[in-house]
Amino acid sequence: MKQIHIFPKEWLQLHPYKQSDPTDSYYTQIANRIYDIMVQTQLANSFKPDEVKQISLRIAAYFEDVISQLNIWRSFITQHKALYGKYLPFYTPDDHYYEDETNYEDIRFLLWHYTQQYHGVRRGTFVSPDNVANAETALLIYQLFCDEWTTAPENERMQQLFAPETRYDSEDKEALNKLLEWFFYQSYLFTDYHRLYTNTAKEYMEQHELSGEDLMNIYSILPRVTKTPFLAYTASKWLSFIVPQDHPDYALFAEEGEKTQTFKIPESDEEKATKQSEYERFTAAAEGHPLVYFTNKQDAEAFFAGIGFDKKETDEWNIPQKSAFYATPEDGVRFISHELECIKDERNPFYNQAQAEKDALSFFMVEHCAPSLLRTLEENGMLADAQGKSLVSEARSKAIIHENWDFLMRYFLNEY
Repeated sequence: MKQIHIFPKEWLQLHPYKQSDPTDSYYTQIANRIYDIMVQTQLANSFKPDEVKQISLRIAAYFEDVISQLNIWRSFITQHKALYGKYLPFYTPDDHYYEDETNYEDIRFLLWHYTQQYHGVRRGTFVSPDNVANAETALLIYQLFCDEWTTAPENERMQQLFAPETRYDSEDKEALNKLLEWFFYQSYLFTDYHRLYTNTAKEYMEQHELSGEDLMNIYSILPRVTKTPFLAYTASKWLSFIVPQDHPDYALFAEEGEKTQTFKIPESDEEKATKQSEYERFTAAAEGHPLVYFTNKQDAEAFFAGIGFDKKETDEWNIPQKSAFYATPEDGVRFISHELECIKDERNPFYNQAQAEKDALSFFMVEHCAPSLLRTLEENGMLADAQGKSLVSEARSKAIIHENWDFLMRYFLNEY
């Protein structure tokens, strides 16, 4: 008899109810079989034991989602297709890909996602979507799902979450809040938002004395303001896609989704005018170039003094010795000081191809600049050396990044 690694109580952690039933037992068994597959392919060796459990549980929950037609996964692939003309990043499905069934490419992507969230985050690295162990594991899991397809039970309790008779229109929105918090903190798509809550609360507690009510407010606010790795949409925005449009409370979900997705910290008219002025002055002096490079602090200060910037302003920027300045109407003047060697620009005195091939990928994973400038850099081939290592070919290594750069910007930077 094979050892049991995952128990129903662990499966229930991904669900909004507390009592297990036969359907939950079935999917717990599926999670255990996925765990065994990960051990068999040695993919489990890349993770801590609890992470292997979490990945197994989440892949099983994907299967439950598709079998039960919950519309969680289908919302992601249809939104991705609406943005990019294809169902998934990295992988091109064949003619046998179906929106309402399990697919090999779905499992490959989810394994990449979880590997990135656990192994990649811990190592501070980008996980190649062409990882051989991921591919082998995904194929075996897909075969398992195909074998179980006709007998796997629908989870009726999960279906009730989005059924028309389940209402969310109460004045205090308590039911909506509970659904949102479950989806953000517990659903299979996301991995570590409980840790985000703990870290956020700790950060606030270091500066303020917080009451229990304050902690509850933080717990409730995070699902509304956090942009998720999935297309940089908030959890509320995702629920507006998942809930059927014929649901009697759909308008409430749509309103909440739009409100949270478009929220910005308010700015005064004076702040907006200052940034616009900075942008106009810099753009005129840059003569159409997106970036102006400086090899020392003194030259940068002289440049800005020449276009009307007060020394007090430039002193506050704390200009480094090596820098590349740019400006946007939303942000005013800003500068890049890291990975300047990666920007492929004939005007860039710091460009180094060897370093760019190694480090240019970081622009899509770490906030070096505003999203609008990142788009300019990508579209003008100024980050052409960026690549995600693939054993297939050098061309594939670069295609992983440049065919999916906007997705990667949303995934890692939570911006677009």
